[in-house]
Amino acid sequence: MDYALVDKAQQQIDELKKQGIDVDKIDSPEIKSAKEALEGIPAKWRVDYAGILGMIVSIIAFIMVVLAFMKKDLVKKISVVVIVLSAILWFIAPDIEAGMTSGANPKSIALISFIALAIASACAYMSYTLYLKKSTTV
Repeated sequence: MDYALVDKAQQQIDELKKQGIDVDKIDSPEIKSAKEALEGIPAKWRVDYAGILGMIVSIIAFIMVVLAFMKKDLVKKISVVVIVLSAILWFIAPDIEAGMTSGANPKSIALISFIALAIASACAYMSYTLYLKKSTTV
């Protein structure tokens, strides 16, 4: 998402406020469109951190799956980390209408990913737990 337009709109509004002009009372279409653009755009940190956190969660989830197949004890800790990080990702994901940036709302995609990763993490956790029980009883 290009935040140059958002910064420009914010600068226009700030300049008008410095001049003592009440921005809410102006009937200018440019000012109205700038205000609407600022209200509809999520904070830049949310977009940036959601993208980075999404990549981190996907890498850690891949590592979790590999460790689950290797029957390593670390899979129990990583599965909890994956669930926590995917919940944080869902929380900070920007709520942008579908069609502005892609065909789906990022918040909805993050919720679907959270559910899928929670199920995968639970399966990885239980895989190791059941493997441990099975290997000790035999």
